[in-house]
Amino acid sequence: MVILEKRKRQVRRKEMAVMIIVAVLALLLWGCGKQETISFNGEIESVSEGAILLKNIEAGSFGRASVDFGEAEYDFVPEEGQFIEVTALPEIRESDPVQVTAVKLTLKKDAEKKISDYFPMEKDNKYEYEGAGNEYASYESYTDYVDKNRMQQMVNNGGTVSARVYELKDGKLTSIYNRGEVYYRENMLDQSDGSGEVLLMEPLKEGTSWNLKDGRQRTITKVSAEVKTPMGTYPAIEVLTEGGEGTNIDYYAKNIGLIKTLYQTGGLEVSSSLKSIEKNASRNETVRFYYPDRKSGKLSYVSKEVSYHTNDVTAQVLEKQYKEAVNENLGVVLTTNAAIKSLQLDSENQVRIDMNKAFLEGMNAGAGYEEAILNCIANTFGQYYRSNGVILSVEGEPYSSGHIIMKEGEVLPVDPDNIQKRADPSEE
Repeated sequence: MVILEKRKRQVRRKEMAVMIIVAVLALLLWGCGKQETISFNGEIESVSEGAILLKNIEAGSFGRASVDFGEAEYDFVPEEGQFIEVTALPEIRESDPVQVTAVKLTLKKDAEKKISDYFPMEKDNKYEYEGAGNEYASYESYTDYVDKNRMQQMVNNGGTVSARVYELKDGKLTSIYNRGEVYYRENMLDQSDGSGEVLLMEPLKEGTSWNLKDGRQRTITKVSAEVKTPMGTYPAIEVLTEGGEGTNIDYYAKNIGLIKTLYQTGGLEVSSSLKSIEKNASRNETVRFYYPDRKSGKLSYVSKEVSYHTNDVTAQVLEKQYKEAVNENLGVVLTTNAAIKSLQLDSENQVRIDMNKAFLEGMNAGAGYEEAILNCIANTFGQYYRSNGVILSVEGEPYSSGHIIMKEGEVLPVDPDNIQKRADPSEE
């Protein structure tokens, strides 16, 4: 019996030992099968919905990676230019670039923010803003001219059309010229009204602050504010302006520009929010072109749709439209070789137009018909600029022909009341 009990105890000890070994092996096997993670650093090249494209990766056998971060843990807004650490599942899906699934993103270094990224000066862009709180809060803007570090926009709010010129220089975005009631198109990039209102200032980080000439103070209060607009939701730089009557908040999004403006005073709140952007757009307007009626000798006009692109020369566009044939009942104003050398509105609100010598050489008409042609020019360009007078010259000298001799500074009157009729479109 003693021997039997001894054997039973030995068997139990062996069974216990086996159970311990099995348990240890199970733990080891479980540990070996457990999902691990990999980590690598890189710079964000681009961000799309739920994914980022990383470049300049410091570790691993790949240079670029598409990272799915839809279910990852992170506490910042991913943006182009940021340097981050990615903690990801170990499965690497081979492609170009490779694809990984992130479980955590850590911001190592924020992207260097530049004004040029938050106020791009791009050609042929048309922005539309939806307003609230005021009938003129809705507006559209179009880039009329861009040259180096300056941009001119046309802004139309339904009540007036304005020309605004901006300059990006020395880490500052400044509004240098703002003129209302500009219903024509003219290059004003070299103009300045002395206001010099700084809209943005580097460094683009929270706390950057500056004083305006009128005593107001402008401060960057956030660099990644989440802003909702009719066009979408964007992380944006928030700029608060205080002082004077009420407060103003402007929001600028990367690669877009101004996306929202909010003005508050007392119980009043007025906002303008980005609704749409049209790329490769044109600025379109209706222009009346006047022609002499061959039968009566009086003037008739044809309304034409004129399109401009950024940096187009207004005089050249209008000249081309003027030369296009209308109908056989209307005479020619600009012959094939005639050209407008310069066209502008002077400080006295008079239109100055200088023609080439071919314009005068092509004036093969009697005194009455020649006078009608000059009146056509006066009415066409005078009405375009909303002026009451046009000063015409040829090669820089006062207009002079065998029939009509004009003095220096002599004005051709704009007389829309002396117009016979609108040309019948069916005859065009």
